[in-house]
Amino acid sequence: MGIEAVAVIAWTGTVVRIAVVILITGVLVKIGDSLVDRILARGARMGEPRFDEARGKTLASLMRSALRYVASTVATLTVLQLLGIDIKALLGGVAIVSLAVGFGAQSLVKDVITGFFIIYERQYDVGDYITAAGLSGVVQELGLRTTKLRDWSGDVHIIPNGLIDKTTNSSEGASRALVKIPLAHDEDVRRAMAIMQEVCDEVRKEFPVIIDGPRPLGIGDMDAFGVTVNVWARTQPLEHWAVERELRLRIKEALDREGIKRPYPPLRIRNEGQ
Repeated sequence: MGIEAVAVIAWTGTVVRIAVVILITGVLVKIGDSLVDRILARGARMGEPRFDEARGKTLASLMRSALRYVASTVATLTVLQLLGIDIKALLGGVAIVSLAVGFGAQSLVKDVITGFFIIYERQYDVGDYITAAGLSGVVQELGLRTTKLRDWSGDVHIIPNGLIDKTTNSSEGASRALVKIPLAHDEDVRRAMAIMQEVCDEVRKEFPVIIDGPRPLGIGDMDAFGVTVNVWARTQPLEHWAVERELRLRIKEALDREGIKRPYPPLRIRNEGQ
């Protein structure tokens, strides 16, 4: 058997081993994903508070990411070893390079540390509607390095966790619905508020998501054009937008039926001949 034939057989064997390593890695990742789902499903069945739906999604996303990082790293090192590359020397070189680029990797370290504390303190979970780094949306994925938000337009924002210095979680606790109804100065405000209260009572019966209210609070503002009556309600998380829209529509219809006037800016007619 010639040298070329031996080389071909050797390379074929190496390729087969690499293929086996990749196949085994893929199988192990799938098995790991299945185990993650079973563990979280078991925790949910046992009724443990830390395994509610949102928390389960967050933990599942984090555990799958960690599993893939570990599996890909081990598989890469194994493949390099099969290719005849000295892993020890490579790791030593990587350590030296890591020291050289350490200052440049500060942002990455900050992202990971911040991500760890976000998850540890449970500042938000997958499925929560939050505002972070000036962006708002539903949390699609939460990892150690980044947070993915999807806004109402469908755009996905990927935010490095190191940029998140303040977070507003709109899914924690009840939401406030506030509707501002303008009225003309010459209208009977008490009569208008009575009409609004009738509408609020109807909306309360039809919207079980309302926890408290709705009810008119009184005059919240006054200017040269008229007065503004605030209508307030407390709803289940993120349900306040629908309640506000319904209140605006029904209150407008009721005020129109009763002939209640809203303020209009004064019309100034300019005579060009003067």
